[in-house]
Amino acid sequence: MRTAKLELNGQERLLCFSARVVRSCTERYGDVTEIDSALSEEGVKGFDEALWLLSEMMAAGDRYAKLNGLENPPPLGVEELLDLCDLHDFGNLRGKIAETITSGRKTTVEVEPSKNAEATQDG
Repeated sequence: MRTAKLELNGQERLLCFSARVVRSCTERYGDVTEIDSALSEEGVKGFDEALWLLSEMMAAGDRYAKLNGLENPPPLGVEELLDLCDLHDFGNLRGKIAETITSGRKTTVEVEPSKNAEATQDG
């Protein structure tokens, strides 16, 4: 699962880029590939999109935490985020969104030698 943590107002909240968030983004933007375009909007429009997406990711993070028995403060909605953040936070918020979306993308494959590997190496 793609997750990250965001510290806001002295509390660390789990963010999650779940299938539910992907669905919401597809409904809002037409395609998840349009997230970057939405966040690149000038001024308040891009900021509003970042707050909406963070709110969605916080709600998903809260559901993920509950399903996995993790402690997590209650998610914040857009209205609360509007009162806690300002335009100067925009760069950091975008960074957390990107971190959440891209975390978990790296695939690690561990290969163990087969039981016959030694026999075939020796000839």
